[in-house]
Amino acid sequence: MVAYFARIKKTKNVELMITLLCLLQDDMEILAESHWVLVHPLQSISKRTYRILVFIVLWVGFGSTYLLKKPLGVIKSDIAEDLHLSKFELGMLDTALLLPYAAMQVFLGPLADYLGPRRTLAFCLCSAGVFMSFFGLTNSFHFSLFLLFLCGTCLAPTWPACSKALASYFEKQRDTVFGLFSTSGSVGGICGTGLAVCTLNVYGWQLSYLVPSAFSIVMAALTFGLVYSPEEMGLSAGHLQPSSETITSCKKSPTTIRSWLKLWAIPLIPEITLAVFTLKVVRYCMYMWLPLFLLDYLNYNKVQAGLMSTAFEVGGGLGSAVVGFLTSRLFSGRSLPTLCLLTILSSLSLLLFAVTAHFGATINIACLVLAGATNCGPDSLLSGSIPARLGERNGLGAGGALTGLVNGAGSVGTVIEGPIIGLVAHQWGWMGVLLLMVVLSSLGALALLRAALSVWSLSLTASNDDQSEQSWPV
Repeated sequence: MVAYFARIKKTKNVELMITLLCLLQDDMEILAESHWVLVHPLQSISKRTYRILVFIVLWVGFGSTYLLKKPLGVIKSDIAEDLHLSKFELGMLDTALLLPYAAMQVFLGPLADYLGPRRTLAFCLCSAGVFMSFFGLTNSFHFSLFLLFLCGTCLAPTWPACSKALASYFEKQRDTVFGLFSTSGSVGGICGTGLAVCTLNVYGWQLSYLVPSAFSIVMAALTFGLVYSPEEMGLSAGHLQPSSETITSCKKSPTTIRSWLKLWAIPLIPEITLAVFTLKVVRYCMYMWLPLFLLDYLNYNKVQAGLMSTAFEVGGGLGSAVVGFLTSRLFSGRSLPTLCLLTILSSLSLLLFAVTAHFGATINIACLVLAGATNCGPDSLLSGSIPARLGERNGLGAGGALTGLVNGAGSVGTVIEGPIIGLVAHQWGWMGVLLLMVVLSSLGALALLRAALSVWSLSLTASNDDQSEQSWPV
């Protein structure tokens, strides 16, 4: 027997190695094809149906984060009465929630790249729900700040995780997909506002977070059990087809940018971040202060102010839904010129709202819907699909990290929104707040105009160098 194997080794070692490698490759391909059945409990579901299921679960899960954030804007007047808080202290509540949400996105955004979107999103939703369930059970201002800080920290990685999951499953028409997905924020805000108004009148503000917290925990369980990444399925991202490259990807990790300075040095990132910053200041000012503005300045009652403030979210949902279709049909599919145009319209709609504030409820609602559509629509792409696409361009493998950086650095605007709006409202009144938002939207439009011109210049350079124009498909 020993002599027999020695003879094979001397005469047929090459042929034997080739045969074994071919058999191993066939086995790995069979494993890739059957990995869906082995991993996922829904064995009979088709890949196309599963992609739709992932979108729905992520949509509802991310919308639940707004169930946790939005009620704070509705219950402000009641908290101020019970805890005897000034407008500046009310602004500090916003900061306690949104400061960690912004800062921790920069540092915790890469968790989606390392732990995977499923584990990251499930843990964050569950933890945020647990912390906010205790928010209304305390009358301590400082303990309330602490709970809001913990909730904001847990919510920080949710958007990068969702962006990475969507980018891996939807490679084509990504702007349209991200636009439709971003409607979850508007729908979540509307539901959060309506739920807060109902519980506020019946049970008081102390119990306004129990139902949203329970729903967030349920969505955490569903996310963990249903949202598997293509890599966990043994499938190639985007096309959802079995691939032997996916099997060998564990041995060959993609090039990952680890330096934040290198991330910041990627072209277009500073301009996009500035635009996201200005849009988020305006957006969260409307989220957190619009009910109080309608109550104090326009003399609506609490229920009317709370329900009418949802007009901004309704417009945001409509804008997020159609922005993907607009970008695919205007300017040859380029996103940035379309988003620049929409941001200019956002400035004009806010100016129109300031001028016509006393013209009645119908005019107010129309202006708020237009302002929400032109603000939330561009924000959904600027903080989602565009940085995800730039992060994965040329094999950088930093989609989650770059999305976290842009959305986190841009979300600094949500941090300073609270105290700044409180001070501006105290010094110059609510009309000064509206004019400030007009100026900020105009600044965002200028940043996007610069980015669009930069893309045009880079495309010309790539064309002159005989490179594909799709190197900069934004």
